[in-house]
Amino acid sequence: MNLPSDSMTPLPQYTHTIRLFNLAILLTFPRGCRNLSLSIILMAALLPVTLKSQNIFDESHSREYAQHLMQSFGYQQAAAEWERVLFLSPNDSIARLNLIKSLRLADQPAAAWKKLNQWYPSAPLTRQFSIEAAQITLMQSDFTALDSVIKRSPGLAEAEKSTLRLGGWLMEGKWINQSPKTRKPTFTVASMEPRLLDTYSKAMDVHRKSPAAAVALSLVIPGMGKIYSHDWKDGLMSLLFVATSAYQCYRGFSKNGTGSITGWVFGGLAVGFYTANLFGSWKSANLYNSNQTDRIRHEAESILITH
Repeated sequence: MNLPSDSMTPLPQYTHTIRLFNLAILLTFPRGCRNLSLSIILMAALLPVTLKSQNIFDESHSREYAQHLMQSFGYQQAAAEWERVLFLSPNDSIARLNLIKSLRLADQPAAAWKKLNQWYPSAPLTRQFSIEAAQITLMQSDFTALDSVIKRSPGLAEAEKSTLRLGGWLMEGKWINQSPKTRKPTFTVASMEPRLLDTYSKAMDVHRKSPAAAVALSLVIPGMGKIYSHDWKDGLMSLLFVATSAYQCYRGFSKNGTGSITGWVFGGLAVGFYTANLFGSWKSANLYNSNQTDRIRHEAESILITH
């Protein structure tokens, strides 16, 4: 990920100190190294003055630096800096919110969730804390916790709550086990998010493939269960292998009777391919269903979890 072009520039609070050091070097080094000792003395004298005039470790500078790190995508370092701010100001709600957000963006949802529950174990959440908490639960696929967050979020509008519930329902993936005719969430869909509603519509159009039906089809015609699961290539290959082996087995026994080695060899292969075809059909149906739920889950996740 490319950082912004200004991410390598000194922060404003350090510029004054750097300029004083540069001035000391220019004043004391024009004639080589004869004034080296004088330069060291001058810089040592300037150091306490500049640090006294601006404490780079105080709350305001730590806050500015943490915000700079977040803008530069340095979320792990930003979290450490927000910890410093909270050490100096333990009840700062803005710092708490930014620490939770930094941990979430640093892909540490468990740590963010722990902090949130440490500060607000059961009390109602403000709107911004509710949004962060909901995103954390979605990242952890903890849909029970998501429902709990929604219930203690009076600051969220009903449409926002519906959006979160719908997103959690889509990401959980249990809808795939229901037929399209009866596939409905247990809550009223009142979301105003058009992209999520489009994803919901796609989920409604998904037709689940029954593994039992796939096996039954392949019992009759080898490979048909895989074709039913939209796995055309493997289905045709299964049909070809089973049919070819069975035909060679038939030819061997037709020519040489039960003593035909060719017949027994290809007969064994035919049974093996036929059995594998049944197992593969079951697996193919489950894989199709899994791919559909993953597709819907990723779409919903990209809409609900912001950066």
